[in-house]
Amino acid sequence: MTYGWAIALVVIIAAVLFALGIFDVGSFVGNRASGFSQVSVDAWNLNTAGTMSMKLSNQYGKQIRIDAVSIQIGQNTSVLTGLPVTLNVGQSSATLSTAAGAFGAQTSGTGYTAKVNINYTDTAAAFQYVTSGTLTGRVA
Repeated sequence: MTYGWAIALVVIIAAVLFALGIFDVGSFVGNRASGFSQVSVDAWNLNTAGTMSMKLSNQYGKQIRIDAVSIQIGQNTSVLTGLPVTLNVGQSSATLSTAAGAFGAQTSGTGYTAKVNINYTDTAAAFQYVTSGTLTGRVA
C-alpha cells in the first residue's frame, strides 16, 4: 500500500512539472535539425512575432528546385514564401520566411519543435521528391 502511494505521488509530481514546462525540449537541446536528406536546413529562426525564417542548402548532387516548404509548430501550419527557388549543387538559398506572425505571438526564450516538409524537384529528370525533418530551438 505504501509503495502504491509513493508511485502515485511520483506520477503526479512528474505530470505537474511537465504541465509547467519544466520538461521543455528546447531548454535542453538548443538548436538542432534532424531527419533531412538531400536538402539541408542550414539556419533557422522563430521570432517573437511568430515568423519562421530559414536557409536551405542543396546536398542532392544535381540542380534542384525547391517547390514548397510546409512547417508545423503545435497545431499551426504555415508555408515559406518566395518559392519556387532553384539551387545548384552545394548552393544555399537566400533567407526564406513564412508570412509575418504565421505562428502567433511567441515568448522569447521558450522552446519549440517544428516539423518541416520540403518538396523539391530534380530539374534534369523532372522527378519530384519530399524530405522531412524536425527543427528544435528557442524563440529569438
